[in-house]
Amino acid sequence: MKELVKIEQLSYRKGMKQIFSRLNFSVSSGKIIALIGENGSGKTTIMRLLSGLALNFKGQILIDDCVVGTKTKSFVAYLEDQNNFKANQQLEDVISFYARFYADFDKRRAYELLRFMNLSESEKLGNLSKGNAEKFALSMTLARRAKLYLLDEPLSGVDLLSREKIIQSLLQWFDEESTIIITTHQLREIETIIDEVMFLRDGQIILHESLETIKEVKHKDLEDLYREVYEI
Repeated sequence: MKELVKIEQLSYRKGMKQIFSRLNFSVSSGKIIALIGENGSGKTTIMRLLSGLALNFKGQILIDDCVVGTKTKSFVAYLEDQNNFKANQQLEDVISFYARFYADFDKRRAYELLRFMNLSESEKLGNLSKGNAEKFALSMTLARRAKLYLLDEPLSGVDLLSREKIIQSLLQWFDEESTIIITTHQLREIETIIDEVMFLRDGQIILHESLETIKEVKHKDLEDLYREVYEI
């Protein structure tokens, strides 16, 4: 598989806090990868750096051989909430906006995702439950024909049925030539869909392993390995 993401000697400071110092890792295309870490470990910061939203870092971030920046934003889809839209806007209004704003946005796919998520395009944003709001945000992300999808806690705070629907959508709409990086604490749920896992601690990726190796060589599941890595 082609190397899609490469981070080399990355250092990043936020205010007075050093988040990363000489961080290195790479991921290949065609993978669903879980980025695991304790709260405050820097998972969201990595997502923001890859998306081009966090700047003023030192080191190098390459996505599909391009330095992260304006160009890479055209093929990196970052899961966003819909706070920039008005509560009285209908879902179809948001779809129309995405279609105008992103050249890789597939409007037909967006409506297919809405039907799959049991959402109506005439529904207003402000009337969505938290679970349905998460499903809609994910639908807008997956409707893009991106090379890299960054999903930061898509399962957080949603009910079991919504989590199941979100996981089903990842399996159904995953393009094998692209890559998904997902952060979550719902380890049992994602264990059925991921190919690899990266454990983040003390500003470094301390373990990057395939799920197959974890199960067949280490004879562990994700929760057991999490407890071992973080000494819980």
